[in-house]
Amino acid sequence: MAPPTIASLSTAKKLAFIVPSTNTAVETLTISLLHSLQANIIPLFTRTRVLTLGTDSSSTAQFTPAAFTAAAQLLADAAPDAIIWNGTSGMFVGGDVAADKALAKTLTDACNGISCSTNTLATIAALEYFSIRDISIAVPYTPDVTQRVSDFFTREGYRVHKALRLEETPPTNDAIGKCSAAAIKDLVRRAVTPETKAVLVACTNFPATLLVGELERELGVVVLDSIAVSAWYGLKLLGVKGTKEKMEGWGRLLCSL
Repeated sequence: MAPPTIASLSTAKKLAFIVPSTNTAVETLTISLLHSLQANIIPLFTRTRVLTLGTDSSSTAQFTPAAFTAAAQLLADAAPDAIIWNGTSGMFVGGDVAADKALAKTLTDACNGISCSTNTLATIAALEYFSIRDISIAVPYTPDVTQRVSDFFTREGYRVHKALRLEETPPTNDAIGKCSAAAIKDLVRRAVTPETKAVLVACTNFPATLLVGELERELGVVVLDSIAVSAWYGLKLLGVKGTKEKMEGWGRLLCSL
């Protein structure tokens, strides 16, 4: 049996991600989609502590510039070409796109000019790429977090036609990562309205990544899974092109470079 093809440690570009500490989906799904791409890219990961998902002060206090900076600087030690905060906190801590842009600049400055961004900014970039303003939201969150996500996009000028959550909120982030494909597909299907042009699966631990291509073909709308969105934006920062043939099945966004 031939050995597996791996990126060259001497010539590969490096794409780095900051991951919530309780997340179990980002690494495996990101590595899987990069394997499909067969590009000379090394994925790097570090974690920042995230134990709860909520709108209370103890939950939102986990997402500070200082915490993100410490994590980004650990990644910067490995000299990556780009760093992405692979969490959706920017959508529910009560801020706006300007706050995430400021965070990205803070991280870039702290990492000696390495390009840094966030999943929230990547999601906005994906919507702009498709010229979409009419969206629905499908998330595994509590009612208050779901409302915050909806309010965020409304404030940014998007028309949110439906914001749906799982009927039973998983008790922990680890439990979110164990949600079944059937439950995710059902939620996304129910989120679609006649006006919906894109469904945002806005959680980087809700494993919809492998379902995007199937759901887009079935529903006729763009499906933006947060893990795929972060990977797409990171690849874009690295200047990757020609993904269409290799990424077929991963959805329209990952085929667009």
